[in-house]
Amino acid sequence: MGIRKKISLGFVVIGFILLFSSVIAVFEFNRMRNSVTVLMKSNINSINTSRMLMELTDEYNFILMSRVIVDSTFGAADVLYDDRFDNYIYNIKSNFSSQTEIETADSLALSYSQYLSVISKARNIMAEDINTRKEWYKNELEPVYNKLRKYKKELGILTQSALAQNTNELQEGYYRSIMPGIIAVSAGIVLVLLFNYFINLYFISPILLISKGIKNYKEFRKSYNVQFDNDDEIQDINCEVRSIIDENKKLKSNTL
Repeated sequence: MGIRKKISLGFVVIGFILLFSSVIAVFEFNRMRNSVTVLMKSNINSINTSRMLMELTDEYNFILMSRVIVDSTFGAADVLYDDRFDNYIYNIKSNFSSQTEIETADSLALSYSQYLSVISKARNIMAEDINTRKEWYKNELEPVYNKLRKYKKELGILTQSALAQNTNELQEGYYRSIMPGIIAVSAGIVLVLLFNYFINLYFISPILLISKGIKNYKEFRKSYNVQFDNDDEIQDINCEVRSIIDENKKLKSNTL
């Protein structure tokens, strides 16, 4: 193989490896960026939805109490039914992946239905005496309301735990994404060192040997016996130099 091909092949190999590693690094960075965007958006939506569920639950309870106290003929279901709660539950479930999260969201929806069922009796209960109303509130309304808040808090805790887990995954993804870059730089350094070694072995060292052989013949009349295992233009030069020196020796012998 010729010198030009050897050098060109070395640069092509280095360029290909660096290009391949760079493509992988760019791909990993883009994948991590998209993953970060999706995870952060999902977590923010889940946290906001979880907070809105708590606020909506309190809003229902306070509105009901204030309206019923003012008007005992008021229909509780007219106040309490609001499709926002169902929409929030649906949205937050769509962001869940674990079975525990889905089951907790289902339990929250069931508790909400039970809460509506109990609170729908408020109009009739408010027509009773105060002791009956207190007993109803303590034994029926308060337990389902506390149960509703309990599942709401559990859902919030699961959402926060998912956020922490996603943060760890993002950190691991970051290290995975920079690995191709590190490998590319390391491979580039190794290839440059290897390329420098082969340049010295196949090009610089033979040229220095040829130069030293010519100098020894010229100054000390030593025989030119430079040898190396190249199969390229430098070997051709070495053969031509040996031939010229041999011819020079013959000419000098004939002259003498």
